[in-house]
Formats: sequence, C-alpha cells, structure tokens
Amino acid sequence: MAINLEIVLYKLNPRTRWLIIVLAFLLIAALDFSTPPEYILAYLYTVPILVSLSFLKSCIAKRLIMLAIFFTLLNLLFPHNVLQIPSVVINRLVAVFSFLVSAFFMLQYIHHQEQVNEQETLLATERNLAQLREDFMATLTHDLKTPMLGEQKTLQHLLDGTLGDMNAEQKNMLAALNRNKQRQLDLVNNLLSIYRHDHLGVKLQMSLVDLDELIADILTEVQALANERRIALEYTCRRTPPKVKGEALQIKRVIANLLHNALNYTPSGGFIRVNLSEQTHQLLIEVADNGPGLAEEDLENVFHRFYRAEGTRDIVGTGLGLYLSRQLIQAHRGRIWAENVPGDGCKFSFTLPIQGDTV
Repeated sequence: MAINLEIVLYKLNPRTRWLIIVLAFLLIAALDFSTPPEYILAYLYTVPILVSLSFLKSCIAKRLIMLAIFFTLLNLLFPHNVLQIPSVVINRLVAVFSFLVSAFFMLQYIHHQEQVNEQETLLATERNLAQLREDFMATLTHDLKTPMLGEQKTLQHLLDGTLGDMNAEQKNMLAALNRNKQRQLDLVNNLLSIYRHDHLGVKLQMSLVDLDELIADILTEVQALANERRIALEYTCRRTPPKVKGEALQIKRVIANLLHNALNYTPSGGFIRVNLSEQTHQLLIEVADNGPGLAEEDLENVFHRFYRAEGTRDIVGTGLGLYLSRQLIQAHRGRIWAENVPGDGCKFSFTLPIQGDTV
C-alpha cells in the first residue's frame, strides 16, 4: 500500500506533494495529541516519511524526522503534562529511539538511491558517447578509407603503365607514394580493428593454420622492402611444426606487424631473424633484430595503445600495431612479450597453443 501511495505521489507536482505531506503530519499530530498519551500514534509519522523518500533530498528527510521526534516528545507536555508517569515517558523515548534508528536506515537508503541515480546518469552518458564513437568510426571508414583506396588504385595504374609510359625516376617516385598510401590505409584499418575489438570483442574465423607456410609467405612479401633497406632476413624452422587452430589472416597480421616494426628500427646493413619452434603444447614465434633495443620501462609499455618509446619519435609509426597484435594473440589464447637481445637489438615473441590435428 505504501509503495502504491508513493507511486501516486510521485506522479503529482512538487507543490501538491508537499501539501499532502504537511497535511499528513498535521493529521497524525492531531490524532496523537487528541488521544491519551499512553496510546502512541506517533509511529504513524513514518508513513509520510517513507513514501516521500523517492523525491525528497536527505536534508529535507532529516528535518521531517526531527519534526516527528519533536511532536512525539511535545505530547509529554501538551495537552497534559505526563512527565511524572514513567511508563509513558519510556514508551515515548522508545518511539524516539525507533525514529532515530529508522532515520539512519532511511538516510542510508537515500544515499544509495543518489548513488544509483548518479551511476544511471553516468551509464547513459557512456552509452551516448559510445554511439557517438560508433557514428564517428562509420564516418571515418567512409570519408578516409574509400578515397584512399581510389588514390591507391590510380597510383597502381600509373605504375603498371596502364595510363602511359614513365621513366624509372617517375616510377620510383610513384612507388614511394604508393607505399605511403598503403601505410595510411594500414593506420585506418588498425584504428577500425582496435575500435571493433575494444567494443565488440575479437571475433575469429577459426581453422587449422600452418605457421611455417604462413611465415614463408609473409617473408616473401616484405623481401623487397628489406632489400631496399639492405636488411637481411633469416628464417629458421628446425622441423615441420604441428598446425595451430586460429584465423590465418589475423595471425599473419601479427607477424607482419612485428616484421614491419623490426624493419623500421633495424639500421641499414642489419639483419632480422625469424624463428619458429615447438614447445610443450604450444608454438613459439620469435622476431629479433639488431636495432637499438628498448629501455627496461618500455618493454611492457610498448603494447599499450599509442605508446611510443623514447628516442623513436622520428620513426614513422602510430603505436597501434603492437597494441592490436596483443589483442589478436590474447584472443587466440596466446601470449606476446618483448625482450632485449644480449648485445644489441630487441626480440618480440608470441606463443600459440597447439590445438590438435582436427578443427
């Protein structure tokens, strides 16, 4: 009944609510003062207090409780002085004590409701921000990726000679432009992937993956870039390892990220070593270079979003590739880490669990 009354009151305007509360207090006070003091009707004050908790602030609730206590004790003096009757005094004091106990729990309830309201407001704000981010990413996809693909296609036609012959210097310049355009596309794709993974989780299309074959394909793709920078690529796989269960495209993306990262930090004339080996219930992939290495505090932080190690600010990069790689490896139930190689260089390693011979 109290809950129904509270709902009815909540639908009324604030002035009407206050009028009902005042009238209720006056009615209860009239009943309490008009009956013999031995009959304590002051407990009825809790009814208007309880039903008003949903729309009253804690400071106002305190005043209502103090008003109820005041009326309860006033009845000891008015309309008849009954202070000489111990049983009546004790009963009134018990009523006051019950008000104080009720006040404590009422105020706790109000505080809890205020926290709940703040959390609901915060969640609503976060939902709105999430929707804004989603709209922004959709716009980013259309406004950046689509024209970039068109520009890259045009550059490819020029390089192929479809639009006319060009000399070697012009082709080299267009090839450089094409590589820059590909880096921009990779950045957009990384941003989109990270956004999807952060908000929707990593969703994999699982199948059996031959890592030996996958690594060989990637090395073939980056060989031209390595030759251009005069960096030697070395690959070691002592015996044919078992297949792993995962998504080949995403695993390839991780290995490509590590290789491009190594190419960016390896000096001209240096080397990059890729090693694939089998361990207990998992495969280990290592990509080591003889670049400048990393400071100790950077070894873990390099996997954080947008993190760039000190001393590498002049090297092209966004700090997203390693963050994305960690997302993908963890989704495959693997582990990825970085360590410095004794002497010079850095080594990035990750593991993937061996899943068996069938999907």
